[in-house]
Amino acid sequence: MGRGLPFRRGIRNVNSTHAVGRISRSLYARLALVYLVSLIALSLATAWIAVGQFDQLGREWLQRNQIDLATHLARQLREPLAEGLDSAVARNAVARIKSINPVLSIYVLDGSGRVVGAWGGHRCALGQRISTDAIRGLLEKMPMLPAYADLPCDAGRNVFSVARVDYGPQQAHGYLFVALEGNTHMSMARMWQTSSISRSVLIAGIAALLLSAGAGLLLFALLTRRFSRLTRAVQRLADGDHSTRIAVRSDDEIGRTARAFNDMAATIEAQISALRENDRQRRELVANLSHDFRTPLTALRGYAQKLRENATGQAVEQVDALLANVGRLTRLAEQLSLLSRLEIPERALHIEPFPLAELSYDIAIKFRPQAEARDVELRVDCSTPLSVAADLELVDRALSNLIDNALRATDPGGHVTLAAAATAGGVRVSVTDTGIGIPAEDLGLVTQRFYRTRAARKRGSGSGLGLAIVAEVCARHGTRLELASDAHGTTAAFELPSA
Repeated sequence: MGRGLPFRRGIRNVNSTHAVGRISRSLYARLALVYLVSLIALSLATAWIAVGQFDQLGREWLQRNQIDLATHLARQLREPLAEGLDSAVARNAVARIKSINPVLSIYVLDGSGRVVGAWGGHRCALGQRISTDAIRGLLEKMPMLPAYADLPCDAGRNVFSVARVDYGPQQAHGYLFVALEGNTHMSMARMWQTSSISRSVLIAGIAALLLSAGAGLLLFALLTRRFSRLTRAVQRLADGDHSTRIAVRSDDEIGRTARAFNDMAATIEAQISALRENDRQRRELVANLSHDFRTPLTALRGYAQKLRENATGQAVEQVDALLANVGRLTRLAEQLSLLSRLEIPERALHIEPFPLAELSYDIAIKFRPQAEARDVELRVDCSTPLSVAADLELVDRALSNLIDNALRATDPGGHVTLAAAATAGGVRVSVTDTGIGIPAEDLGLVTQRFYRTRAARKRGSGSGLGLAIVAEVCARHGTRLELASDAHGTTAAFELPSA
């Protein structure tokens, strides 16, 4: 029992893999994937826009609160700046302010926006210009916030505070410009870390994303469930269950498709029932005709044999021709009767074990006179004792038909071999001849009823039912007839289960 567990586990793994594969290829999976990707992309875009707007709002709030900062600093620096921008008094005053708020960047601009005063690590700004349009816009009575300016020293673009100021001994008119970039970064980081609003927005966004995803997946499941029922019904119809129908509960596209499927299934079921009835009637007709032919053919054979006993001269040849044709008609009637019986699905096979070698030698003995008359050597290659489980009568008929065809197709001096060999799945039986072969274009057609190759039609031999019967016998035993042929002969083979 222990050895069987990994095997069963492997079967479960394979089945689960197939199930996952079917789900991944389903319409629901594709719709769900497109929906989730779109939802995530939309959420990321919304979050990006929201963060940008939140940052914009934070900068506006900071600038609004610090808009008078430059004015207050201008009052404090009025006297130091009057001493000169490079005076010790001005440098000390700016140093005191930066000691209180070290992140401030303080500049003095002339009337054109050129930086004329900068202290500490910001002396790189001297000579650079700041747009006076942004400065004048912020100095209006009702400025539009946030207002941005390009900061000196390539510090980027940020909010600022500005006030008018007079500087130097000549009291030149200019601006005191205070960059708020350090304050902006610190305040924004602090707001993200400490703001309950940002946390609430984040939690609400994640919750909305999850709820939207769940609701969308549920909606897609409800929509595609009807498609799944329709798909399963189509598959059952394809598998042969022609009574399959779908309950129609709506008049939308899916409902109309289901109604059309029901009409199609009903039409197919009716047509198949009619075909089955026609096939049954055909089988009965063939069986009745072949049975009714036997009595007059038997009587005709008896009369012909009586005539043969008293015939002389040319009459003997005529009676022999009559007997030959009666024999052909008798064989044709027997073959039609057998084929009609084989086509009855309800007819059960009489499966029994029997030695294949014994049957092979019996068939060889039966056909030896015919082989000798045609100067063809009939061989049997079945030295190993092999037993098969099959219908003895049908296997006998199948092998007899194959050997009869092989003898008819083999020229004098050739040979026909009936062989049997054990295989992994059972016993392989084959009949090989050294005849003229079957053309490649005829290999797929010779098992059809009444089909004869051009050579057979020229010889005027055969009814075209021999290989059809063999193929039907193989099909009833769950195997198939294999044909291989070239210019040097033909091999017909099939496999039977071992007993």
